Amino acid sequence: MLALCFYDFFLVFFLIFFGGKLLKDNSIYRVKGTKGMVCKLFEILDENEIKQLSKIEYIMAKPEYIYDFENEIRKYKIQCLRAEWDKNAMIVTVPGRGQGFKYPFTQSDYDTVCTEYNTLINNDFMQKWLLEWECNKNSMPKMFWKYKTICDYMNVIPFTPSVMINISPDWSESKLTTEFGRTAVLKKLIDSYMQEQWYEKWEYVIENGSDGKHIHAHIVAKMNTKRLKSVESHLKKGNNTQQLKKYAKGIKGIQGCIKGNSVQKVFLRTEEIVKDKLLYLHEDTKPQGHKNQSIIKDGYIVGCL
Repeated sequence: MLALCFYDFFLVFFLIFFGGKLLKDNSIYRVKGTKGMVCKLFEILDENEIKQLSKIEYIMAKPEYIYDFENEIRKYKIQCLRAEWDKNAMIVTVPGRGQGFKYPFTQSDYDTVCTEYNTLINNDFMQKWLLEWECNKNSMPKMFWKYKTICDYMNVIPFTPSVMINISPDWSESKLTTEFGRTAVLKKLIDSYMQEQWYEKWEYVIENGSDGKHIHAHIVAKMNTKRLKSVESHLKKGNNTQQLKKYAKGIKGIQGCIKGNSVQKVFLRTEEIVKDKLLYLHEDTKPQGHKNQSIIKDGYIVGCL
């Protein structure tokens, strides 16, 4: 019990001192204002070894649909102002006779404009977001970007997390020696796992390493929105590695090649991080020290459910 309390105290001290917090998957997320990074984002299992990437600050850029929503708010505000102006412009005060309608307007015209104006200002949804937008210097705060009411209004699906899975088989267990043979069985392994429908879209590349001899793969997969919690649990428990091992046992040429340290996963929780990892799949956008001897023909694959 004492040891557990000491561990908890040390963990809390570490997080406070280094300005971070603990995520549900037990990775440390460094926080600096609205910027942050997951430390494992800068480690890639490549050619059967962990390689370091240059650390960058990922800034969560405003999604396109939020820009569009802000434009909708601007339009709404203009409509309200215009309707109010039109309503007031129809009224004239005549000395000694009170208020009347400016020529050629009639009571019917005035009633129509009043109905339009009342409909606009009684739109509780737009009134709420107009207030938030104006209170934040005509900008929608990040805390509201994924609100379901906004996403539903804009007819968009909120950002879904992705995962990067890196596979570096231990080919010493295989009798295959050619690039073609090893690429073929690694493709079959990945495609078999993808059929489990944990992911709704994926891209992967099979590479030959800096010496042209170590066949390995990098996968960026978007989690299946319909079973998001199950996917997160599947990955956090390491079941992805177990499944890859299982499929490898049934594929001649890669049997015994997938071990515990052959698979690495990294959660990708912002659009910017996903885009960055997708760039890693392409040889011309890889950093120095991560480039391959050559590009494998048909080694880049895109798939979906």
